[in-house]
Amino acid sequence: MADVLLIDTNTTPFNEAFPVYPIGLDYLQGALAAEGLGPGHILDLTRAGGPLASRDLSARGARSLALIKKTLASQSWDVVGLSLRNIDSTYPTLEGQAELHHYLPQLAAYLDCVQENAAPQTHVVLGGTGFSMMPGAFLQGRPDTWHGLVGPAESAFPQMVRTIVEEGEAPRLSRQEGGGGLGRLQNRELLARYLELPIGDGTFGLRTKVGCGQACGYCPYPLINGPGQRFKDPAEVVEELKLLASVHGERPTPAPLRFMFADDIFNRPLDHAKAVVAAMKSEGIIPYSWHAYLDPAQIDREFLELVKDTNGWCRHEHPDGSGGRAMFFPFDMESGSDRMLARLGKPYDRAKLLASLEEFRGAAADWLRGGELDHVAFGFHLLLGYPGEDEASVGETCDLINRARPHQVAVQLGVRVYPDTPLARRTKGELWREEKDLYQPTFVPVDDNAVLGWLRKHLDADYDRLSRKGNMLLISRED
Repeated sequence: MADVLLIDTNTTPFNEAFPVYPIGLDYLQGALAAEGLGPGHILDLTRAGGPLASRDLSARGARSLALIKKTLASQSWDVVGLSLRNIDSTYPTLEGQAELHHYLPQLAAYLDCVQENAAPQTHVVLGGTGFSMMPGAFLQGRPDTWHGLVGPAESAFPQMVRTIVEEGEAPRLSRQEGGGGLGRLQNRELLARYLELPIGDGTFGLRTKVGCGQACGYCPYPLINGPGQRFKDPAEVVEELKLLASVHGERPTPAPLRFMFADDIFNRPLDHAKAVVAAMKSEGIIPYSWHAYLDPAQIDREFLELVKDTNGWCRHEHPDGSGGRAMFFPFDMESGSDRMLARLGKPYDRAKLLASLEEFRGAAADWLRGGELDHVAFGFHLLLGYPGEDEASVGETCDLINRARPHQVAVQLGVRVYPDTPLARRTKGELWREEKDLYQPTFVPVDDNAVLGWLRKHLDADYDRLSRKGNMLLISRED
């Protein structure tokens, strides 16, 4: 047995508006129990601290620090684990205070509080996606009793806890090697706390695998999770969903159940995604809605039918307020230019995108004709401004939009540079010199006015609705 405290530090402005279930700590808590190390205690600062608007960030920080201090003083802890999930926003749409889109200072305050108030014999283990992107930003200058785990830790964390308890020491920085088990949802009390939130206010996620199987030039996830993929049995995923549905059914007046598959890319490989959704359908798990991050080229008719039958991307009324069952399906393609797709490191080209779009359009037409859905729409997500972007590539992307006719197009202008990625290596000496330079949000420069001019020039005239917030554009047309 070990006395382990797990702290969720995800008190970002986005998480205040749309609280994200701390899946990682739920998984780690279950992994500790499975290894006979005790259940572990979770301090979820988001829910424990109570809801606060972004304008009250100073109050949120003070309340969170008080909770950390109080919990550390409540007993003697062998290990304190902190989940550091977000370091900044790749979509800096918020204006004003820097802390609205850059979270390192707040996270550093939480770590300082732990360092000042933890008992001398307590070991501290840092992990999570944000930590794994730049461990040096968090470990530098910390005591020898502080350690870090890069990547998934369902096997590595219990092993480190056991080493600390039995030997009194552990490596400074390590990652989970080889296979290792994949976590599963198990904390009914914590799930219930998030299910009490109104629909639209919270997001549940669960994983069907680790690893995305891609190697995009700007993305740190292949460095975090490794180049390969490890899969859950679809039956295990269904058991997690049954637990979620069971807890949801116990609520007195539950909001409709919805969730996301929090894989880096859910449908790569496609066969595994189809097996998971088919298992859901077979077991009668039909939520209000579900969604996931998708590879836009890994889509076929069978997958689309399974998505429709299980309420994937489902909206239960049309955005115009009319009733009926609707679907809004995303294509996160990022570019319509073969040259830029290759530069981005995407494992598909324009022809494959067009094939997926035709599959979707054909399915949508059949669903509408057969009365299975009342409204169907789709959108694009684009990333413009990667090195090499010019009018020709933007023009090719606009040509794809004009041919495919998406209802909405979300455009991110500029790309965040993360340490150790191919993009970081390409821009070293131009945008940054030392890794610490990338701890601050660093974006590839983009001439916004030029890109906006190219979009206006090459898009069809009926794409005349454009709004902008920060580095995000939303372009739409009249139906």
